Amino acid sequence: MRKTLSFILFLVVLAAGCLETKESWPAVVSEPVLKEAGWVSVGDVQKQSQTQNLGGATVKVNMAVKNYRDDALAMNISDQVKKLTDLTPSQASGATQFTSKLMTVRLVLPAGISLPSELMNKITTSQLEQIASQNNIRDFHETGSKKTSLSNGKEAEVKMYEGLVDFEGGSIKIRGMITTWPDAGSNILVFGILPAEDIAITPGSGKPESIKINAEEESSKMLKLIKNVK
Repeated sequence: MRKTLSFILFLVVLAAGCLETKESWPAVVSEPVLKEAGWVSVGDVQKQSQTQNLGGATVKVNMAVKNYRDDALAMNISDQVKKLTDLTPSQASGATQFTSKLMTVRLVLPAGISLPSELMNKITTSQLEQIASQNNIRDFHETGSKKTSLSNGKEAEVKMYEGLVDFEGGSIKIRGMITTWPDAGSNILVFGILPAEDIAITPGSGKPESIKINAEEESSKMLKLIKNVK
């Protein structure tokens, strides 16, 4: 009922011509939480805008995108590669592409109205396809979901995904987590991906080796970060 009333209010705003959309601001994870998990922020906040058709009108959606990655896991993977192969530190660093990553997106509509579910699903699907493409993930599909409590006391549904990333000599299973919730006149989307199994490699010796990955620990850290996005 509350969502219905919000949507009716949104249509009233559209009819009144009040279509100005305020600038978005980033949804962030605090430095103490990042440091404890061994994660770091990556790059600057990216500001983006999209136009969407809603209620027969074209509206502007402003977004602020922030990226994070598991630096501790990246260094661990690089160290394992150096020990198992004759690669130089620079060459071994290429394997860090398989570290865990998190992206937050804050979306703002005119008048600070929460996004209707249809529009949210459309944007989520678009972002999901973009993430899969950027990270060369194939067969990315939903495998289930779970409820989690956020640091602000709200509850969010986290959808789980799995897919594969091919590399020279093999492939690795990737796990994804996606969730969304309304926040302070905006909506927050959070996307995370992590390696879900050991990485099999064949060094110059010809003997197969494995880069060890603690997938459950990675999943636990990612859920903690998701819970603390504000």
